[in-house]
Amino acid sequence: MDTDRTLAVPATDDPRWRGRRRFARVGRVLPVAFLQVPGTLVASRWASGAADGSAGGPPWARGVAGGLQPVEVGPAAVALLVVGVVVLPWRWRFPRSVLLVTLATTVGYAALVSPRGPFVAALTMALANAWLRGHRWWATAAAGAAVVLLPSADPVLGRSPVLDLGAVLLAVAWATVTLAVSELVRVRLERVAERRRQRAEADRRRAADERVRIARELHDSVAHSMSLINLQAGVALHLGADLPDQTRGSLANIRDSSREALVELRTILGVLRSVDGTPDRTTNGASDGAERTPTAGLDRVADLVERARAAGVDVGLTIDGDRSTVHGITDRNAFRIVQESVTNVMKHAPGHRADVTISIGPDVVDLVVADRPSGPRSADVGSSGPLAPTGNGIIGMRERANAVDGTLSAGPTTDGGWRVAARLPVVGPDREEAR
Repeated sequence: MDTDRTLAVPATDDPRWRGRRRFARVGRVLPVAFLQVPGTLVASRWASGAADGSAGGPPWARGVAGGLQPVEVGPAAVALLVVGVVVLPWRWRFPRSVLLVTLATTVGYAALVSPRGPFVAALTMALANAWLRGHRWWATAAAGAAVVLLPSADPVLGRSPVLDLGAVLLAVAWATVTLAVSELVRVRLERVAERRRQRAEADRRRAADERVRIARELHDSVAHSMSLINLQAGVALHLGADLPDQTRGSLANIRDSSREALVELRTILGVLRSVDGTPDRTTNGASDGAERTPTAGLDRVADLVERARAAGVDVGLTIDGDRSTVHGITDRNAFRIVQESVTNVMKHAPGHRADVTISIGPDVVDLVVADRPSGPRSADVGSSGPLAPTGNGIIGMRERANAVDGTLSAGPTTDGGWRVAARLPVVGPDREEAR
């Protein structure tokens, strides 16, 4: 089962965890190797005396009729013991193959040498690993084969006249304990993983609740005020028929800008309020404007320039290339950089002439927003420019460029203006991941 694989070996890119996995894969085999190879060789050299057990020897050999003599372990038997241990580091990647190899080496050793000592150590680890990995039928079959074959090796090959009942009981007890302990460990790991999933789910719920809270706060503090601004501007236009044309134009610009700001704000609120893929809905059950209106991109630069002109700023626009080739986060961030730059000109240098140049190539998008004084250069413009280098606007634009692996530069020009230049890749990180 995949669940068991995840429980036993969680995947992560943390270098510390990779080191722990490496130790768990190889380091835990060392005690098994020491137990199986030297332990089995030492046990094979022990001998028991008469049937009364008066002579020395290992506890499991005492009391056996006729006693046990030392067993000669040849190179082939030693090689089988070593091979059974050597394959264990691959037990996580190939649990069934490792189980079959260790079963074969263990049975092969019992066929070559009268089995004695901890020669089943590698098979025990392979059985437990296969059980924890979800291959429980394989582990049960391998344990059953070991219970049948290991005790019967001596009588079948003529090394013992009868089947030793004690060896059979020992094999059954070994297989039962191994599988029972493996099941207890599996249940324990499953419970730990379930608690972790519950904590992660609780964290996701808290994050979703926090997004909803932020959306509610933004709506209460910003959207209501913007709605009032839009409403008041519309009322002023309706009642002020005798107002000067410039005043009416400013009021119309305020009304349109506040309406578009509300649409973009609702788009952001819809993202913040979306939980588990459920779109934000209005009180009447229909999707709000955020769902119907796409996020601003380079296709709305012309509207941005028209609004700036309506506000009294002389702005020129030049676009070279196909805007439809720019998508996703690159398209959105490119528009926001131009928007921030033009807004800075409107706020800090309303008397300047601004030129917006967008060049779309096959691989990159070059954005340049440069302003310059329309009349004679004033004494204070050249030193400060429309926005100081440490302003939050520059920081925000640079962060947007860095988000798509682009670059941005901003600074004063020799003619007393300010220049913002950005280069963004056409294929942003979001599209690369989609591929």
